[in-house]
Amino acid sequence: MGVEAEVTVTTVDEVRIVQAVGEFDPDGDESLAEGLVPRAGGGPRGTVLDVAKVTFADSSFLHTLLAAKAEHERAGVPLVLAQVPPVVQRLLALTDVTGAFDLTSDVPAAVALVRARHDEAGRR
Repeated sequence: MGVEAEVTVTTVDEVRIVQAVGEFDPDGDESLAEGLVPRAGGGPRGTVLDVAKVTFADSSFLHTLLAAKAEHERAGVPLVLAQVPPVVQRLLALTDVTGAFDLTSDVPAAVALVRARHDEAGRR
């Protein structure tokens, strides 16, 4: 048995950081979906999903990511994936959706990208 799915949410520099840890299957994805609900209009500038410690991800995890991406786009706030481990990289590549997401090597880079995207959107 692996590590049970766990999701924590914090805010850094007006950017929501969602950290996902463990094995994500249909049982663990609900807490992830709740953590990824975008906050538009006065909420955080966007969301960083730190997936460094995800050890298992299946199609339900992918569905949660794609739904969150669509919700963020509708809300006009960015969603960036940080520290993507091989298990998640493989899932994104096999389903040909890697290009649908902004990926960064670490959380500080993801926070900077969210802030830049938010500022860019504000100038339009």
